[in-house]
Amino acid sequence: MKLNYLKEDAVIQLKENMLNNVTYYQKEENWIGPYLTETLDTDNWFLESRISYQKANLILPNPGEGSKTDAENAKRIHHSLKNLTPSQATDQRIWTYLTHNVYQEYMAARWLQKVSKGSLERYFAGTNRLLIRNGIARLWWYGYLTYDEMRVNPYELTEFALSNQDIVFSLFERNLANSRNWLVNTLGIIKNLKDDYPSMTSSKNMNSLAKYFNFCGGVALLDSMAKEDIKKLIENWILKEGLTKREAVTS
Repeated sequence: MKLNYLKEDAVIQLKENMLNNVTYYQKEENWIGPYLTETLDTDNWFLESRISYQKANLILPNPGEGSKTDAENAKRIHHSLKNLTPSQATDQRIWTYLTHNVYQEYMAARWLQKVSKGSLERYFAGTNRLLIRNGIARLWWYGYLTYDEMRVNPYELTEFALSNQDIVFSLFERNLANSRNWLVNTLGIIKNLKDDYPSMTSSKNMNSLAKYFNFCGGVALLDSMAKEDIKKLIENWILKEGLTKREAVTS
């Protein structure tokens, strides 16, 4: 089927009245159609794109365990929207439609356990930083940015990255994920080095590594670095931080 997206005035109406519509968001039934038809005085509040997709069967997380389903759901959303281009994936009208009218059951289970302004903002997008916070867009971008077709399991790095929220917060939410190749290479190197330096993916160390990348990025463009250069950069950071290497297991 074809992917629909909201008209701009529909997005504006929803955004401006987000806090007034809390009771609607908490409803189990689909409310967006009747609401927009009434408030905009038209039933023509969305458009059909040329993008083909199949609705993904997302896993509904248990209360307090939302992040545990992110990796699998990222794979499902990315596969479902495999025809979407990065340029199209920056269009907030697509993601606002999907959060409100396709995946509302998932959104409620994942983000409305505690209703707040922050949780309701997950239904919307806008800037690049807000895209990575949108409840469905984030899943697609996680899948897209970590997909590596050269691996036996193309989603191996997706699973690795989303198994640790510290990696997500440090690498995806600091505007360092602008280059897909850079992120794939970096995650692969971290995954391999983690066997020798298990503490490197702790919250403290991932935060330190992200700052180190930011500093080095001011000298050389990170997205133009070869894989071996990225590895040397990370190894230099390991020496700088004095991370303890795991002792070799002897028989």
